[in-house]
Amino acid sequence: MQITKIQSNYFSNATNVGLQKKSEAQTPNNANITTFEKIPAGFRYNTNINFGSSFDPNRTVPDINFEDYKAMSENTKKRYRLIYKSFSKNPFINKNELYQPKECSMPLQNEKIMNEFIKTSSLYNKFRGQPIICLGRSPKWFLNTSLWMKDGIDKYNFVAFSKYWYRPDPIEGVVKNKFLEPNEKEIEAYRKYLKRIQADPETIVDYFEKEGKKTVITDYICSGKGACSFLDVMSRYADDLGILEKFSKAIQIVGIGSREYMEELDPYAESISDPKVPMPEKLIPYAQNIKQEFHNMDYTMFREMLLNENTNECRSTYYPHDTWTIYKPDQFKTGLISDMKKIEKMVKQLGKDNEKSMASFTPAMADFRNLLNFRILDGLSTRDLLNSTHISKI
Repeated sequence: MQITKIQSNYFSNATNVGLQKKSEAQTPNNANITTFEKIPAGFRYNTNINFGSSFDPNRTVPDINFEDYKAMSENTKKRYRLIYKSFSKNPFINKNELYQPKECSMPLQNEKIMNEFIKTSSLYNKFRGQPIICLGRSPKWFLNTSLWMKDGIDKYNFVAFSKYWYRPDPIEGVVKNKFLEPNEKEIEAYRKYLKRIQADPETIVDYFEKEGKKTVITDYICSGKGACSFLDVMSRYADDLGILEKFSKAIQIVGIGSREYMEELDPYAESISDPKVPMPEKLIPYAQNIKQEFHNMDYTMFREMLLNENTNECRSTYYPHDTWTIYKPDQFKTGLISDMKKIEKMVKQLGKDNEKSMASFTPAMADFRNLLNFRILDGLSTRDLLNSTHISKI
């Protein structure tokens, strides 16, 4: 791909690229207005990467998705492999912007660990053709990878969900903490969100009755308290619609996790059984309808892709119930933000009727995310596992 594909027709000097675009209001002589953006540090011409006029000059890596990777020359791929390996030593990246500045090395650098990651991702391939709900951010890198693979899934539905209000109990399994559960306004807002993205109980039941295919709900499972909290919301919603039993027959649960990690958490346990999602109160009578399966993963890969907070925070939207009435997760992309006042301020910048999405990822976290995209795409490609085409947007 030539430099014209970077939308550049004018050059002001060695550090700036003119990005030509049409202005909504033309000048008197009907000429186009040209704006200038600073080139990302380390950028070289003929890189095959389109960073466009909205590129943040504080970033060092442009957006890299499936189409961008497929357009790269072999020389460009070699250069990004070096950038990936040297990320922690890159002087142009502000490591303090990472969620964990001390853990700044990119994951999946070892080829054996990459093989384990692909192995776990490929488990979703067998659910091709079934609706899949990615519950929260934990399974997202694995599902993205299956989406990019030959014979992988066609699509999945990301359902933002964070935190929980159930806690493990040695006798009851789990017990609800009523002080932590969402209030009525939050539940109402979340139900509207589920309906909007077609992940509500009615949509799930209708699809099962028409197509005979269950919806897969997948999440990282250890105690199961997060998935249990989600099923609490869904079961109460289904019960209000009068379709609770039908809903229980229309879903199945696929958990991913690490037995070795569970052994580390409880070193005195005589044995560790595969974790399961405990049922909330309304689903207990119908628990036998819900098939569950668990997939154990390599411990080292598990630590890099699920326990590494940098990997976790660049996945997608953080959406605890105290934000359900504040922003729409399909329009507001955010890592972990604990300051609610900051969230409210950022959301107000969108405006009440503004449908533009807004991302709160720092430049360093955005770089981290795009480099990880590249590494996974490159890992699939070098193993001849990358799909030739890709139509789903993630």
